[in-house]
Amino acid sequence: MAVTVVGTRQLRAELASIIERLSDADDVVVTQRGEGRAVLVGLERYNQLIERLEYLEDTLDAVEGEREGAIPADSLL
Repeated sequence: MAVTVVGTRQLRAELASIIERLSDADDVVVTQRGEGRAVLVGLERYNQLIERLEYLEDTLDAVEGEREGAIPADSLL
């Protein structure tokens, strides 16, 4: 996965082509006055990241529950 860095001026001028790059799995860092301000990712990559985050949150909840003395769900079946 490649990362492209563009300024806000370039983003405005080349928005259509930059959006095309997102579908090619490139992420785009948007800068303003030389400082990073935002990251653009393609919709498919965004959905993958959200799914992974939800999985990790569920896993963390399960681990924390076991530490607090909860009975693991698989032992109830």
